[in-house]
Amino acid sequence: MATRLVVEWTRLTLRLALAEGSEAHPRVRSIFCQPVSAPEEATAVLKSLLKSAKVGAADVLAVVSREQVITRVVKFPAVDPIELAKMVELYAKAQLPYAREQAIMDFHVLTRQQGFSTVAVVACQRDVIDRHAAVLRGAALSPRMLTLSPWGVLGWYRQAVRPEASREPCLVVNVDDARTDLVLVGGGRILSSRSIGQGAQDWAGGAETAELLMQEVERSRAAIRKELADVEVRSVVLTGLGDTAAWSESLAQRLGLPVVPVESRQAFKGCLMPTAPPISPVVVGGVASSDLRGLLNVSPTEIRVQVRHRQQVQELVVIGLLLLGVLAMGAGLLGLQAARQHQFAQRLDLALTTVQPVAKQAQEKNRLHQFVASVLEDRRQLGRMLVDVFGATPATVTLEGFAFERTRREVVVRGSAASAKDVLDYQSRLERLGGVTAVQLKYSTLRTTPSGDRTDFEMVVQQSRPS
Repeated sequence: MATRLVVEWTRLTLRLALAEGSEAHPRVRSIFCQPVSAPEEATAVLKSLLKSAKVGAADVLAVVSREQVITRVVKFPAVDPIELAKMVELYAKAQLPYAREQAIMDFHVLTRQQGFSTVAVVACQRDVIDRHAAVLRGAALSPRMLTLSPWGVLGWYRQAVRPEASREPCLVVNVDDARTDLVLVGGGRILSSRSIGQGAQDWAGGAETAELLMQEVERSRAAIRKELADVEVRSVVLTGLGDTAAWSESLAQRLGLPVVPVESRQAFKGCLMPTAPPISPVVVGGVASSDLRGLLNVSPTEIRVQVRHRQQVQELVVIGLLLLGVLAMGAGLLGLQAARQHQFAQRLDLALTTVQPVAKQAQEKNRLHQFVASVLEDRRQLGRMLVDVFGATPATVTLEGFAFERTRREVVVRGSAASAKDVLDYQSRLERLGGVTAVQLKYSTLRTTPSGDRTDFEMVVQQSRPS
């Protein structure tokens, strides 16, 4: 059963959500929270939470607040995903308020009609993403994806709100401790979203809070009318911290729309949650329980490459294990056949005086089977060593290529690591593998990449000869 760890870092707190289950339908098991008084404390707080949660191996996701990104709604004359991606990239280079290399960008389709696609282009400055990634790296976490808070609201809405309880398009308002998300949902996807840097901790409560919420809802409705002229809010769902039931009555009277209060914890029944500090679990729990394929991905290129490499290594390990199983089965069958041939040859030796030609032919077949068995044993050792090499490769090392020298029984491994120390540690790991007689580091070269220094290397792994 796969485990998922979601990290959300807000202005006042740092939250963790643990979920288990399939990638498409995980279930939130527990949520942890701890105050953060200053940004530089985030890494230490995250380490403390990880220790309390006793987190093992897990897919790590991080949540970036909607208020830290910009969104542009654009209509393009294309519906093909590849053509659409190219058009969005050209638009981003020309229209983003900062240089393209300083931005992380993704997009999601709002509508497709008559050969045109209306998309929301989402962009975030690279520094914002790097700060979140640095906190994760400081706690020895390697993220699989960074996504935005509205997609957590969408994941919560799908579980907590019954279809008959709201009329879509529905504006979901999530009041958190230091942030309020306003997300328009329709047809199972996000149509529009806003986020303001104020929450329950910043408002006095009562009528004043209801008035502020009404103003923000009206601002969202005005933005929606501007971006999507044919879309109108038909209902509001209010959740999060505070007296949502009382606020809902006041909002419904002022807005002239049905306003439904929903308990934020309703989607996570049976989940262990913190009682202090008070938080809304909507975003962190919503991301933890969402299908990864439906989340917006604002991960930088280097994280996407690392995720792809890890997936390739996992696939290679599986293939290696399957190959090893096939080779073992083939060797067993061949060994059984060879044993039968050997017994047959012994019986023929008793009648050599009368069936000498037949006996010689059987002996030749026996020698041939032994030779084939020897070759298969050699391949099996090679397969076993490859599986061991993949298994001994840590997350800090990226494998880029292999070469095999059969006559010298050598495997040349090429790749890169975060530092020269990681290269030497990796060499030591390979030297301790069974079936390896020596590991020679041919070269290691330091190079600089946008994500930091990397050390390229090439090693020669000498394989022992079968006994």
